Amino acid sequence: MRRIAVLLGCLLIIAFKGAAQSDTVPSFRDTLEVYEGLFRDTEPLHLTLEFDIRKFQRTRRQEKYQPVRMTCQVNDTFSVVHPARVKARGSYRRDNCVMPPFWLNIRYSGIEAPELEGVKRMKMVVRCRNASQYDAYILREYIVYRIYEIVSPYSFRTRLVRLKLVDTGREGRVTEDWAFLIEPEEMLARRLGGEAVKTDRLAMATVNQDIMDLLAMFQYMIGNSDYSVTGRQNLKIIALTGQGPSGFIPVPYDFDYTGLVNTHYAIPGKALGINSVRERYYLGRCTSRERYLNAISELESCREEIDRLILGFEFLNDEEKMDMVAFIQEFYNAVQREKFIDREIMSTCR
Repeated sequence: MRRIAVLLGCLLIIAFKGAAQSDTVPSFRDTLEVYEGLFRDTEPLHLTLEFDIRKFQRTRRQEKYQPVRMTCQVNDTFSVVHPARVKARGSYRRDNCVMPPFWLNIRYSGIEAPELEGVKRMKMVVRCRNASQYDAYILREYIVYRIYEIVSPYSFRTRLVRLKLVDTGREGRVTEDWAFLIEPEEMLARRLGGEAVKTDRLAMATVNQDIMDLLAMFQYMIGNSDYSVTGRQNLKIIALTGQGPSGFIPVPYDFDYTGLVNTHYAIPGKALGINSVRERYYLGRCTSRERYLNAISELESCREEIDRLILGFEFLNDEEKMDMVAFIQEFYNAVQREKFIDREIMSTCR
């Protein structure tokens, strides 16, 4: 009897261990969901890229991809590995950053997630320099993308990344920083039920006016004068092919030159006559007072949710969060002034 009891005890222990392992080791379905939910999930994605960073920095002005080994950590005990490629992108940051943002090309990575079908590459924004302030810049810019998701459904999704870089050109030296991925344009168009418009010679009359007015007021709120609709500067244009608003849909991106992010290198255009990106300048079209008020009203309806997003963002320190809230509060205070539209909007509209 004692021998039988010992045997049963061992079987129970083995069964328990098997159950515990089944709880922690992801299935193939679990690994696919890492990529299928890539831009739906808000938890940081833990990603490791191994490549010759020294060579990447030395050749960043060349239009050539460099191979990398990409590891996505599913949980503490399981990860998936894929080959990928990287290439530097951007104009100012390519020339001035120690680590410029780059294209992460997954075309031949073998990722089988249906959501990424047809996706060749995606933008990754990384810390420009090693100084600690650049971590805050990354997190603040990521938050701006999230704010616009609150303001408009016609917005890019992003995914926060805890990025580990392994430099094979420096004996495997490891650094770990914040970064984020931006939803690829083809994924955006598919999600919205439309197609990307590639021309840089758009007439303003062809763009949906309601969405454009809201976007322009949002850009004013965050202190962004580094965009253009007709030239597609820091904007993508989507033509909806199914149900939805008429006209072309503008979708903004690239917010590091905004007052809300407040990078030390952001300098407004000389022609605007302002000295800092913390000074707001309206670049939207000239239209009726009623339309301006409607756009302001929509932003005011988002006010509490925007504050909750910023103040509840656990990875940014309180000082940075309070600065962002205060800058947005300045906008909400300004729009209450009697002559606000005349002095601040109609005086610079186009």
